[in-house]
Amino acid sequence: MRKSVLLACSNLRRAKGQTAAIIVFILLAALMLNLWLMLAMDYKQNFDRYHHKLNAEHVTLCAQGSGEEMKAYLAQTLEQDRRTKEYCLDDAMSMVGSFAYNGGEMNTDFVVLEKQAALDRSVGKLEIVEEGGPASGVYLPMLYKTGDITVGKTIEITIGSSQECYQVCGFFNNVMAGSHNCSMCELILTDDKYQELEKKGYAPKSILTSVRLTDKWEGEDFEAMLNNKLSAKYPELRVLSNSYALVSKSRYISQMICSGVVSAMAFFVLLIALVVIASNIIHYIQENMKNLGALKAMGYTSRQLMASLQLQFLGISLIAATAGAGLSYGLFPAVNEMMVSQTGIPYDIRFLPLPLAMVLGVLGGAVAAAVWLASRRIKNIEPITALRQGTRTHDFKRNCVPLERTGLPLNLALSMKATCSGIKQNVTICVTMLVISLIVVFSGVMTENMIKDMTSFLNLIVGETADSCVNINTRAEDAFLQKMKEDKRVEKAYLYHSTEVRHVGGVGLMATLCDDFSAANNQDICVEGRFPKYDNETAVAVKYAQEKGLKVGDEVHLTVEGKEEAYLISGFTQISNNLGKDCLLTRAGYEKLGKLSDLSYYLNLAEDVDIDDFNEAMETLFEGDINTALNILSILDGSASVYVSLMTIIVVAIFILSAIIIAFVLYLLVRTMMNNRKQDYGIMKALGFTTRQLIFQTAASLMPAAIVSTAVGLTVSSLIINPLTALFLNRIGIVKCTFAVPVGFITVAGVGLVLLAFAIACLLSLRIRKIAPRALLAGE
Repeated sequence: MRKSVLLACSNLRRAKGQTAAIIVFILLAALMLNLWLMLAMDYKQNFDRYHHKLNAEHVTLCAQGSGEEMKAYLAQTLEQDRRTKEYCLDDAMSMVGSFAYNGGEMNTDFVVLEKQAALDRSVGKLEIVEEGGPASGVYLPMLYKTGDITVGKTIEITIGSSQECYQVCGFFNNVMAGSHNCSMCELILTDDKYQELEKKGYAPKSILTSVRLTDKWEGEDFEAMLNNKLSAKYPELRVLSNSYALVSKSRYISQMICSGVVSAMAFFVLLIALVVIASNIIHYIQENMKNLGALKAMGYTSRQLMASLQLQFLGISLIAATAGAGLSYGLFPAVNEMMVSQTGIPYDIRFLPLPLAMVLGVLGGAVAAAVWLASRRIKNIEPITALRQGTRTHDFKRNCVPLERTGLPLNLALSMKATCSGIKQNVTICVTMLVISLIVVFSGVMTENMIKDMTSFLNLIVGETADSCVNINTRAEDAFLQKMKEDKRVEKAYLYHSTEVRHVGGVGLMATLCDDFSAANNQDICVEGRFPKYDNETAVAVKYAQEKGLKVGDEVHLTVEGKEEAYLISGFTQISNNLGKDCLLTRAGYEKLGKLSDLSYYLNLAEDVDIDDFNEAMETLFEGDINTALNILSILDGSASVYVSLMTIIVVAIFILSAIIIAFVLYLLVRTMMNNRKQDYGIMKALGFTTRQLIFQTAASLMPAAIVSTAVGLTVSSLIINPLTALFLNRIGIVKCTFAVPVGFITVAGVGLVLLAFAIACLLSLRIRKIAPRALLAGE
């Protein structure tokens, strides 16, 4: 063992540059791997920790209505179900509302509670994380704390069709209703403001029900049961609800995206590091054949020589991995800040021993395997053969570029000869450029479809989009449609109303109703089969269909308000709004089950029309009949800005990381080439070749592999990027991606990668200037 340690130390002293490059690769891989493990293993668990800390519910239900009769019915229903562990019923108000957020608008169903009543809840508690300043006003979920929304500032909240101004008293954390991603969002008002809003009558009185279950995974079934019983008892009751399964997924979409990207990057960097390590070991054996033969002649065994390489590379890898994992804790606060802007749940950063142990185990095991595989040829070295510098003294391989017959310029021909003779360096370059090509294509697709133009992203994630959405009472529908037909500002108006139905034997589904789905703007929602045309057809979310084993043509039973009807599945859809729990119905199909008291119409407006002004005009014209008029584009801007910011940071980090990887890989390759061909360079200089020509030859010899692998990598990656992205987004209900692949961007990026590689290779080859023929001939 002592001999192996001495050999490892000797190797490290002679390979400082190589050691530094490998340290950088392993450090980056460990940093990203530890970040991923923290996000994947502990960050999501933070939801459960706060769920337990605040004694949060597994099912939340807010029913618009009041009175002791309804409370008694809810209490009786809950107490009779063996799954109920504990529950809490409180008076509240609920209404659709919105306010300015993140440069756009946030719109959701608000559940309004009085401050003290909210703090005194036994189930579904909240904690105030920041307060100060005004004693009268509103407390908001911490998700909405931005530069424009802080303690002491005034916020204008639209409740129904009315505006209310409140001073922000503070921010709170609520696990099950602290975000617009929860299907409902709590607002906390001080006692005076609550009484004031109650007197105005903007928001209907409601009962907020929070239920803890003996088994949290029965939440969806319990939610469906509770909704069905309420619908049967009170047919026209409006109900909001969510469950543990829905909220725990919807609040961590950004965490899923970020952890997925980071894990992929960690794998790619580790792969390149292993290729580089294996290549360096093979080069080490070739360069030190005489020394290895001498060591074997002196009594060193093959096992000791291989052990020295294991100690060398495994030692620096474990040290670098530990340092990288440590650095990840310095980077995590910035990542956490991005995540909190979507999760809305605080996270306390602390040391996590399990991710560190896994990082060391994975990286250590991978490096040990790579070293063992690459160093096995040491067993075949015989001392006498090795002392003669190998098994063969001449290379009779085919001369790929005969100089006497080639039509290429001499410098280019010599570069091609070097390329053909450097198979191992070509493999290293190819692996590196193929991996980076996939990363670049991903960055290009995200830049084109999220950062530059969100249309494709919104069509995929949100589903249907338009300029405005007007929710109107059914009694005014005919007058409203006539006005839309006459108004030249309106290019298209079509029914696109969402309401909840129940799948018998399943869970609640968000049903979207339309008279004619061919009028919808986004025809890509249906990914298999077709949209429903008749009143006995429905299209079901493909993710839900896969979970339930449903196929196109199958019959499903849906129920609303106690009525049940059978429907044929005409097709499958993909929308992530409800995490894959959606369906489409024609209006006539829904009216077989229940009555509609209000309807939502989507409007496409002329390009020069101000959407907010149009909505205000409609509210004035149909005063008392319009419940809400929403600027859809503004809402989407506010909601999507979090994902755009996250993806922008990821794309920038990817490009920086790609440049670093290329630089270090080329450093190792050029350094190896210069050591191998030092005598050749001296002879060529003596023959009259200039330093500039030799630098060009060295850099150009790396380019064929770089060009071919980049072209192949970009082409293949462009073809597979959409299926890969769909696989990545499968958890939120996406099974088919139709992102536009920016051919121009990818082409420019590919040319840029090759030129960057050439420039770096030229810079690294400047050491050729120090090679002097006279010094080489003198034996240096």
